[in-house]
Amino acid sequence: MVVVPGEKYLKFRCTGCGNCCKDPLLPLTDSDIRRIKRHTGEPSSAMVRWVDRNGIDMDDEPEAFVVLSQGKRVMVLRHEAGGCRYLGADNRCTIYNHRPVGCRIFPFDPSFTDDGKLRRLKLIDATDCKYELNGENDIAAIKELHAKHASTTLSYQAKVAKWNERQAERKKSGRKAQSAADFFEFLGV
Repeated sequence: MVVVPGEKYLKFRCTGCGNCCKDPLLPLTDSDIRRIKRHTGEPSSAMVRWVDRNGIDMDDEPEAFVVLSQGKRVMVLRHEAGGCRYLGADNRCTIYNHRPVGCRIFPFDPSFTDDGKLRRLKLIDATDCKYELNGENDIAAIKELHAKHASTTLSYQAKVAKWNERQAERKKSGRKAQSAADFFEFLGV
């Protein structure tokens, strides 16, 4: 029998403390914004906050930084009153079926072998999570979410790269970078 590091976390069970919706900032993709926007009808600017390098630890993902008129920023889910704007008073997500893919995969950080078997399972250490280890999580579901998260992130990052190239061209021609509103228009959100 092969022991997989972190396999015990397949027994992870959320206790509903809501801490994962209060502390960490969640980077968004354009597909996340579209899904939330279809459900809420809110403009993109209402759900997004732009943070710089000092506001989020994403040094390992420089491709997430969008060049804007105010500098390089990462698009994250807006927080209000100490937590995600969509966190209800009962510590439950008010857009649960429409939440970002990053929320769906949280707190799992899996890796898989080339043939699709679980290699390692870690919990993302972004907040004080008051979980229990008496639940049941399906490896196939985690693998599917992990693949979807990777796919949507790569697609978004390709769009960011294209946008950033345009902003570099603007700078070369003596014009300043465009605004967040222009970026939303570029994304079609």
